[in-house]
Amino acid sequence: MVSKEETGRLQKVFIALDTNKDGFLSHEELLTGFTEMYGEIGAKEEVDRIYKAVDVDHSGEIDFSEFMAASVDKSALFTDAKLKAAYSSFDRDGCGHLKVGEIKEVLGVGKNISDKVWEDVLKEVDVNGDGEIEFDEFKIIMIGLLDPIPENKGPRPPRVKKAHGHGHAHDH
Repeated sequence: MVSKEETGRLQKVFIALDTNKDGFLSHEELLTGFTEMYGEIGAKEEVDRIYKAVDVDHSGEIDFSEFMAASVDKSALFTDAKLKAAYSSFDRDGCGHLKVGEIKEVLGVGKNISDKVWEDVLKEVDVNGDGEIEFDEFKIIMIGLLDPIPENKGPRPPRVKKAHGHGHAHDH
């Protein structure tokens, strides 16, 4: 979903920041490089944010894929065209709605995951309660997965069951 140009640009930045050329960015390497871009105070905040987001094993180092995940412009990932392409890869029968079986077929290959787990996934994502996932519901969950709510913004709004019965969300 990321362009070759964006990947190349990020790779050049990563290589420049990786001063000891070990293929990983230490907290210190990232802080040194970001201090030049953001100044001392801004750099520490940005490096802390990146490490909090991607250094889940607390190794103190991040590799290129982790750096890329933290650096990519999230809005570029969420164009309707890219989300529709991802949605279509799940919509195996092309009907315009995702069913549990289609999700399981894509995400569950080679995994022994109980049907109840898949049903729970559907219930969580199926905002209008029709037993299927429409594109608008898919879009909401994908953006939520890749763009978690910052601590200072409070909880997500509650899910609302739609009054109309045809299952498509409309822009207001």
